[in-house]
Amino acid sequence: MSASRSPNGSATSAPAKATSSDGLPAQLAYLTRVLKVPTIAACWDQLADQARDSNWSHEEYLAALLARQVADREAAGNTMRIRTAQFPQVKTLEDFNLDHLPSLRRDVLAHLATGTFVAKAENVILLGPPGIGKTHLVIGLGVKTAQAGYSVLLDTASKLDHPTVHRAPERQLEAELEKIRRLPHPARGPARRSAGRCGPAHPAMVSPPLTLSTWPVT
Repeated sequence: MSASRSPNGSATSAPAKATSSDGLPAQLAYLTRVLKVPTIAACWDQLADQARDSNWSHEEYLAALLARQVADREAAGNTMRIRTAQFPQVKTLEDFNLDHLPSLRRDVLAHLATGTFVAKAENVILLGPPGIGKTHLVIGLGVKTAQAGYSVLLDTASKLDHPTVHRAPERQLEAELEKIRRLPHPARGPARRSAGRCGPAHPAMVSPPLTLSTWPVT
């Protein structure tokens, strides 16, 4: 508290100047809400204590905050893409027993798991008798593709073979793809509208009776 004398000679008092940390939590809460970075909002205080205890530089503290935000955002994106892919159940390539299918080339499966066939707009066809795990492989590759940042849609070949699809194949499939493209994405906000169809720009994995279409996130 400081005192001063008013022009009429009476003494007045002025409030003490606020320290730089006063109101900082509220300010950070507002800023992180505007920037839509909830992870930073939740952990900046805890990480600040850790940074002080470990003598981090400002740059190290900032990098740690951003790394947590990016990790959570990527995890949320993966979860949403897998949920909207319409998998009957989530199966992973890691859960597939390769010993039950010795004819499957491990190097080919490992290459497909990288998702490069999507970037190259290459289609994949899995052939074989029932019960050997084609559906598991399609879903597993779909999960890998979704984790790589691509939107994925699983559908049955019988549905695509429906007479209404034959009468208007492009409109029917485009309508299905547009539903997925318009879903909000946690990493980029509402999805932008974009034209396209399953074909050279949208590669597909085919395994009767399933089809899996993929396309890059835009």
